[in-house]
Amino acid sequence: MKLNVLKKTMLSVVASSFMFGVLPVYHEAHATYNITVPTQQVEVLLNARKMAFPDAKPFQDENSAVMVPIRFISEKLGAKVGYQQSKGKQTVTLKTDKHSVTLTVGSSTAVVDGESKTYDSKIIVKQQRTYVPLRLVSEGLGQSVDWDQAGKWVWIGSKDVPTLEELNLKKNPMSMVTKYFDQRNDGYFLDNILGDPYKNVVILKQSDLPVKLVDGTLFDVQRVEVDGVPTIRNRSDESNFHMGYLTKKQDYRNRSAIDQLKTKNADGTRFNYFKIESWYDSYLGIVDQQPLAPKDFDYFLIQYANNDSMVLLENPWKQ
Repeated sequence: MKLNVLKKTMLSVVASSFMFGVLPVYHEAHATYNITVPTQQVEVLLNARKMAFPDAKPFQDENSAVMVPIRFISEKLGAKVGYQQSKGKQTVTLKTDKHSVTLTVGSSTAVVDGESKTYDSKIIVKQQRTYVPLRLVSEGLGQSVDWDQAGKWVWIGSKDVPTLEELNLKKNPMSMVTKYFDQRNDGYFLDNILGDPYKNVVILKQSDLPVKLVDGTLFDVQRVEVDGVPTIRNRSDESNFHMGYLTKKQDYRNRSAIDQLKTKNADGTRFNYFKIESWYDSYLGIVDQQPLAPKDFDYFLIQYANNDSMVLLENPWKQ
């Protein structure tokens, strides 16, 4: 068993050196890299689970305050919402067994449990929805709030991320992935870190993230550009993260994080960057007629994420 672990570690190191040590796409001589991230939708997590807003979405205003549709967020926090129109002004009340909040559209002041408080942003009406600063509502209703700068997330309540087992996702047969692995891979990635065959396949969606895996937590996967080159980036609390792509061509492309681009964020999480195209593919005999793009992947393989299940992330950019 120890031999299998050592063998896999060595192969990973050799593959990483081969893939990234000879490629000119990223140059270590750069003092900095131009990393372009598409506009990110602000995510709100309640007890470490992403909230799905049915129509009106949260956004950051000019004061960097996260604005949310008041009825949806308040009811999720267990409050009753009431509206009253008086003298041309609309007043909104939020009530729970322990807390009450009264606010007026167009004002930046609210009465929280009988005490007047002023916020940087005003209550507004947008797209026929009343938007309020999230911090006003959540703190007014007795919830802790943390802003996640790296992910552009707002955490409300507990930050205890669930494990893969706690998500209780469907377990699919291994037969669904064997078509992606051929003699070039020799079934290598069909085994866990201990060298034992995976029993089943679990498929994550972006909405399932964050999730706690064997070696750490996976928070997010994004498309970015590095010096104009399309690149996949994930955020985790692992320093040595490995991923791969299961493509529409029904093959597997192994990737290791690019060492010179690894970034540690202020909150302790890390950004790991992965090439989309690699010269290593042609070394293995894989020839692409057209350059690979994110739309060409069926799944991302999160390597060695679980000892029983192969863990895949459904590609949100698949076309």
